[in-house]
Amino acid sequence: MKRRTRPRALTALLALALALCVCAGASAEKVSNVGFYFDTVVTLTLYDPEPGLMEELFAACDRYEKLLSKTVEGSDVDRINHGGGQPVKVDPETWEILRRAGEISEASGRAFSVTIAPVTALWDFTGDPPRKPTSEEIAEKLPLVDDSRLVLGEDGTVTLPEGMEVDLGGIAKGYIADQVAALCEGRVTGAVLNFGGNVYCVGRKPDGSGFNVGIRDPQGSEFSTKAVVTVTDTSVVTSGIYERYFIQDGVWYHHILDPETGVSADSDLASATVVHPSSMTADAVATACIVLGRDGALELLDRLGLDGMVITREGDIAWTEGFDTATQFRLYP
Repeated sequence: MKRRTRPRALTALLALALALCVCAGASAEKVSNVGFYFDTVVTLTLYDPEPGLMEELFAACDRYEKLLSKTVEGSDVDRINHGGGQPVKVDPETWEILRRAGEISEASGRAFSVTIAPVTALWDFTGDPPRKPTSEEIAEKLPLVDDSRLVLGEDGTVTLPEGMEVDLGGIAKGYIADQVAALCEGRVTGAVLNFGGNVYCVGRKPDGSGFNVGIRDPQGSEFSTKAVVTVTDTSVVTSGIYERYFIQDGVWYHHILDPETGVSADSDLASATVVHPSSMTADAVATACIVLGRDGALELLDRLGLDGMVITREGDIAWTEGFDTATQFRLYP
């Protein structure tokens, strides 16, 4: 795989908080609405939508939160986590998400894990003050982080050993974006579906061009855009170490935990962006990239045939060979 890099002195680009640059034509009906699902602000923008489509899309978001959220009592994930080691019958969509999560976990060498939930629960990145667990607490929970022990039955059941838990936060938003995008097909001329770090662009802008998705400089402010990618009918997903974090004793602790250590991934990456028609795949792989670091991330993207870009903590940029042609991305000085 061909890899290109640029030092920070030339451009410092990329990352997690994706800002949208969307231009509407005068003749197009543009409708936008905002909701809150999976602890994420969801902004849906539709062009020439069928009547009632917006309400249908948010109803789908609500259904998926009730199905997949770890914190919603009675959800599939809640029932799996409280199954006491017994098989739990789940919705076919939940089963499929877990199946795909297992594939990505294996492909990434466990850099991505849905069974990291017991360790994640030890941390609090948004509290006042935030909480960093002790080494003893992490060591006690780490043996419970093992996606290979999650059993998917052919009868649509999921079996998880007692004490283990799953959290689909690293893949569910991508899956929901995929399903919402599918509902838009043939019912809009274009749409931008923004699920925080997951953006799905359906169709084209009213003038016939692709949608522009801005990518933030991880070392800049929340609104600093250092690059723009132009895409149609695909997702742009960014993971970064600056979405939820705190600094304690001079150490930067962020929410992307390494399943091997139970602490914030200590790789050289600040952010990773993956562009792919499956936002579910891009979501999980982007998280794995942060854990793997620059070289491991590029190797994983290459092996899986995905287009992506990474930026290191030092500001160096690298991308896969097909990323520039697939996205027509532009770097800002």
